[in-house]
Amino acid sequence: MLTPRQEEVLRWIIQLYRQSGEPIGSKTLLQESQLQVSPATIRNDMAALEQAGFLTKAHSSSGRIPSGDGYRFCVQQIIDHPERIKLAPEDAQAFEEILQARNYDAYKLTQLSADMLVSLTGYTAIVFGQSQDVHHFDEMRLVLTDERQLITLLVTDQGHIENELFQVPALLSREDIQRMMTLINSELKGLTLQDAYQRMKLSIPLQTQKAIGYQFDFSPLIEKAIFHLKTHTYWVSGKSNIFDLIDGRMEPDAMKLLFNLVDGSRDMLEVLENQDTGVHVLFGDEYAPEQLDHINLVTGTFNTSSDKMTVGLLGPVMMPYERIIATMTTLVDKLAKI
Repeated sequence: MLTPRQEEVLRWIIQLYRQSGEPIGSKTLLQESQLQVSPATIRNDMAALEQAGFLTKAHSSSGRIPSGDGYRFCVQQIIDHPERIKLAPEDAQAFEEILQARNYDAYKLTQLSADMLVSLTGYTAIVFGQSQDVHHFDEMRLVLTDERQLITLLVTDQGHIENELFQVPALLSREDIQRMMTLINSELKGLTLQDAYQRMKLSIPLQTQKAIGYQFDFSPLIEKAIFHLKTHTYWVSGKSNIFDLIDGRMEPDAMKLLFNLVDGSRDMLEVLENQDTGVHVLFGDEYAPEQLDHINLVTGTFNTSSDKMTVGLLGPVMMPYERIIATMTTLVDKLAKI
């Protein structure tokens, strides 16, 4: 547990390191900060922070730099204590100008807000929207074409149909097929497709084995329907800014991963799709391939009447979290009320 002064020391080191890019020593900290303590006290606090894992020693200097845990601690303090941060007047004014454009829908306003974030930060912003329509399992039909092949049809409550051809592992009678179809429909009818998928994976095969002597798993068909019924929009602002995240040590493979991530890789879509409402900070090792662990993602997610919207901001570990979290919090609060 850090003392209030140690927390302040850590915040100052993060701020000064972000500004200079150089390791911070006790002398620099006393000169540049507003800390009114002795050099010995500063050194002791820095030693305690290093021992706690929040600072690391630079190889080429006697100064210290923030560790990943140091950044995480400060980010969590900002999120846990929103009263400590305040939106800058110029940022608030920029938001008001965007929100005056009442003739735009929520998606367009979110795009304009993302453009504003890019302008304010110099980072890359992503807008992700997904429909909140919920589809339910209505019926599964099984048609035996011959002794070894089964056409499977899935019908949702909104009339969407998916089909798949399954190989039958053994000779089945039409009575067996009817018995299995009745079992599946009685178990899954009315469930959301996600719940139907889980039950199909976990319990239906055991029930079909008990009913007809063989296990059947039609979950790939339900998964296919879930995939096809997902509707989302994906838009990027400030894409050229990702070049600022590339340093001379980045390998070509890592650059390719970075561009794929920004272009909407499967991993990125899954991350954005699963964001809860509110503001969250994801460190690189929490969402991206190992080669991109130095790139963080700040997200703001809110619901409209028909969609779930997420704005993501990609930037370096050293990004100014207080300003970005304050700005993203305002964005989410304002746009959720449109």
